[in-house]
Amino acid sequence: MRLDMDKIKIIKSSCGCKFNSHDGKHAEIDFYNMNLYCPKTWGLIGSGATKGIFQLESHLGREWAKKVKPSNIEDLAALVALIRPGCLRAMSGDPPKSMTQRYCDRKTGEEETEYFHESLEPILNNTYGVLVYQEQAMQIAQAIAGFNLQEADVLRKAIGKKKADIMAKIEGQFIDGCKREGIVSEEQSKEIFGWIRESQRYSFNKSHAVSYAKNAYWSAYCKAHFPHEFFCSYLRGSAWKQDTHEEVYELVNDARLSDIEVAVPNLPSLRKSFYIHGDYIRFGLSDIKGVGGSAVEKLKERSPEVEEKLSCKMADWTWEQYLIFFSKSSSTTVNVAMISCGALDYTKVPRNRMLYEFEIWNKLTAKEMAWVQDNYKPLSSLKESLIACQPTKKEGGGCSTSKRSLILADLIKTIENPPHSLEDTPSWIAWAEEKYLGIGVTCSKVDGCSGSVKANATCKEFADGRSGHMIVAVEVNRVKQVTTKSGKSAGSKMAFITVSDSSCSIDNVVCFPQQWRDYQGTLQEGNTILLQGERDKRKGGFVVQKVWQI
Repeated sequence: MRLDMDKIKIIKSSCGCKFNSHDGKHAEIDFYNMNLYCPKTWGLIGSGATKGIFQLESHLGREWAKKVKPSNIEDLAALVALIRPGCLRAMSGDPPKSMTQRYCDRKTGEEETEYFHESLEPILNNTYGVLVYQEQAMQIAQAIAGFNLQEADVLRKAIGKKKADIMAKIEGQFIDGCKREGIVSEEQSKEIFGWIRESQRYSFNKSHAVSYAKNAYWSAYCKAHFPHEFFCSYLRGSAWKQDTHEEVYELVNDARLSDIEVAVPNLPSLRKSFYIHGDYIRFGLSDIKGVGGSAVEKLKERSPEVEEKLSCKMADWTWEQYLIFFSKSSSTTVNVAMISCGALDYTKVPRNRMLYEFEIWNKLTAKEMAWVQDNYKPLSSLKESLIACQPTKKEGGGCSTSKRSLILADLIKTIENPPHSLEDTPSWIAWAEEKYLGIGVTCSKVDGCSGSVKANATCKEFADGRSGHMIVAVEVNRVKQVTTKSGKSAGSKMAFITVSDSSCSIDNVVCFPQQWRDYQGTLQEGNTILLQGERDKRKGGFVVQKVWQI
């Protein structure tokens, strides 16, 4: 049995683990003796909340989990096998349906389960008459074509390794065997072997599917019962993804749907990666774009010396103390990244002001910086420090020449009269956090937007089931244009859209052809808009009625 435990990045890498949960309670998980009939776990899988769940984390996996709604390992194993590309494409029956859709319709009662021939019922009864596993193909060959175990295993290998030449040879053996056994007609034997031939494109063996299903269930169980630990672990694992920011974006939004807050980094913690702090998860410093693990280690090495000099812990430092005594412990790139994403918000100084004063501070010479440090008085501002530094050394100051004194005078004027506002705006904060963290954590670009039309709902309220007339203020994240295939609008363009606000994102916004023709120019990625619409009663998506640019 293949376990693929290396694919699961949950809480601990080994099966059976003990840990302290976020609320301080001791918890123990024994994966091999886990309750496989947990309603909370199966409810989570059936709701499609499977981001981060092994084999089901893709959009495709989430959608089919909602449709199939597995309630046991047998169902889940079939789902894992059925969402393979080949199975999704393999058509059969009248009317033609994919094997995946046919299984789903029969499981949910929308289509009556049929077995084509009574001899197949004992083999296919657990999969609603649909050929799902390689073992079923082997059993069919034994039951109606008289294959022995060795011959059946050759068939399995042909399916698993996609050996068309071997499959063609076996087809003759299969048809001849069916004639000899006389259980099914020649026409029926050809139809049945057609299923087997199609399975060559996608089929799992059942042991493989069951092992995958157990892995999926284990991770879903952890998500259902230990969501803080689950999300923290997966967010840490995002560093190894090809597109780290994309992964972070999706996981943070998924955490919000589970009512788990994710906060910006906090410099005094000096934590490298995501960690649980109380009831929320925080970014670590190395999770900031431009701040690597080595930079964090340098800050750790330097911090005790500065804390001793200032006689207080980093959490109690003022912005000026950080700037004067600690900012040179890391590069300009690291400082700008940490300030921009909120790692120094504990100082209660606007991020734009910190960036501005950091830029001015960097214009001092090394000797002038050293003089300010040596003559620093507690709680002095940067302006006061530069004023004190302005006289030349002969005059008792820190400037080496009168020319440098004049330069400092200009810098002081710049502090007094900045060329632009140094206050932070929601749109700027959201932009900075998206750049350095992958997602707006503190706020979104639509926060603070105003106009004659007002929002009356949030994305989270919609995701939690709100229905009726809604207006949401959102940013457009993704737009997928498609062509309709049926109905009165067949051949027309429409779109599926993902939008977000500070509460979460929703990826099931539907813009039908008429609305797409009217608002296509506004519904572009990156735009901040007001969406008016309502929930689709059948499929649950947000149906666009009207759009305003904000």
